[in-house]
Amino acid sequence: MKKLFVFCFCCIFLVFESFAEVSFEVGVSVEKEADNSAQAKDEAIKDAYRDAFLKVAARLTDKTNVDKLNTLTDEQLVHFIKETNVVAEKSGGNIYIADLNIKIDGDLLKQYMLENQMMEIVSEPAEILLIPTYADTKYNGKVLFEDGNIWREILLSKGIIKAGNLTIKVIEDNLSNRSFLTPDNAFYMSEDVFEQVKLINKAKNIFTVHAVRAGAGNIVLVIKPYNEPEKRLVVTDETNDPFEKAVQETIDYIYNFMRQKDVNESSYKSKINAYFEYHKLKDWLDLQKTLNNIAQIKKIETGAMAGGKVSFSIDFSGTIETLERALKDNGLTLIFENGHYIIK
Repeated sequence: MKKLFVFCFCCIFLVFESFAEVSFEVGVSVEKEADNSAQAKDEAIKDAYRDAFLKVAARLTDKTNVDKLNTLTDEQLVHFIKETNVVAEKSGGNIYIADLNIKIDGDLLKQYMLENQMMEIVSEPAEILLIPTYADTKYNGKVLFEDGNIWREILLSKGIIKAGNLTIKVIEDNLSNRSFLTPDNAFYMSEDVFEQVKLINKAKNIFTVHAVRAGAGNIVLVIKPYNEPEKRLVVTDETNDPFEKAVQETIDYIYNFMRQKDVNESSYKSKINAYFEYHKLKDWLDLQKTLNNIAQIKKIETGAMAGGKVSFSIDFSGTIETLERALKDNGLTLIFENGHYIIK
């Protein structure tokens, strides 16, 4: 019985064929006849590029979008070709025949498809924590939880703000937040302060938004996502309250920032199959718990368990590199060995 179970485990594990990112390399065969062999080769290579390009694109999107990509000219399409290797070729008279391996520039193709709404953007609901600081050009210094922060009061008056799949909340004024945050360190937050604020508020996406009243109808906004460059905006409204416009500018910026983040990190869904070696069943249960708490990982499916090994699949957002970084941040290592992924 034990031998049968091990045999079944091996069979199931082989069925869990390992695959990570979409392959951007494809083999094509071409045969072209023209007025002479040089012209035949030129036309054959163009056909090969188009064939390879469309085959790779079909791995990322549906037929409708592949048809759209097929409208690109030969001159446009050649920019997506990263590498061409000739496996075999025959040329003579007015004929050219060849087998080629062609590699497509995956990053360029994905970016083009994303910009032209040809590929699904994996966009998950997210909560945003706003830390609003304020200053007035008539007075020195800035405020956060202190009296006089009218910028925070205006944002609080909006309640919980919804923008697409985002929920935007203003940080609470409580002893825990006051013990770590000041008007000065809120903007250029250290890692230690960020970790404390993240823990206290159960928030991963933190934006500090500094507003400066610069005259009756002007607000200078400085928006800074944690550990990212700041964005400076000048909001002007001579007839109405510029703070209302500042609120909308803040929401628009955060929404677009998070959408671009989705494009960069979660441009398409990926899947790998892996295995994990354990000494005790608790080791596997602990790993499952850790993996389920990683934001990039969408789903884990267990295959078979035997002899201190468990096979499983991971559905995740983004590239294999983003998954590796996420695992590393949680004390885990992803290794590709003998045709399989191993988590240690």
